[in-house]
Amino acid sequence: MTNTIVYKLISNDLKINRTPILLWSLTAVAGIVVAYLIPGLVAANIGFCLLASAIIGVGIHMLAHTVLYDNLKGTHIFIMSLPLNFKQYTVAKLLVNILVFYSMWVLLSAACIYVTFTRGIFPVGSLPMMLMVLLSILPVYSLMLSISILTQSIGYTVVTVVSLSFATSAYLWKIVYLDSVGAYVWGNQAVWNSTVFSIMIIQLLTAIIIPVLTVIVQFRKKDVI
Repeated sequence: MTNTIVYKLISNDLKINRTPILLWSLTAVAGIVVAYLIPGLVAANIGFCLLASAIIGVGIHMLAHTVLYDNLKGTHIFIMSLPLNFKQYTVAKLLVNILVFYSMWVLLSAACIYVTFTRGIFPVGSLPMMLMVLLSILPVYSLMLSISILTQSIGYTVVTVVSLSFATSAYLWKIVYLDSVGAYVWGNQAVWNSTVFSIMIIQLLTAIIIPVLTVIVQFRKKDVI
């Protein structure tokens, strides 16, 4: 019964948001086409901007329409028709958002790496830094998703998004200025040292731990939504 309810919630959210998901996916594809088929750094920047807009857009859209709007509407009619508790609600909302966002993130990451190095936009030495930039998106998104589910507050979520945008920029600048990272960015060979591996592992672990903590907190709640 529990699995059936969770599956219905996920299916319902995907069905309701299928058109926006499709539109953001087409935006991502357009970005890939522009970056790959049109030569020049300007076209590459435009293509990457379209890709970034797609992943940010679909992430924010899914958060708003699958979590935050439930609270504004006093929960969706479909959700109210089910004997739903916090455990089922949390699992369903986490899974549907992670499914959509990570699918777009994989597309973005693969396209960026492929276009960048097949077109020679940046030297091979920048690959570790590019991976760290791409991986930095995951813990940021995990925290945004966690805050939105735990608080169901647009205000708290917006503050989190704005704060993380500044924090992430400062964090990435700090990384690129590390001697063990920045010294090899413009080289012709990718250097995989302990600093690079440590940063990437921390990013991945953080992206995993935050949703796990969210589930633990929500599972302690006894009220029915």
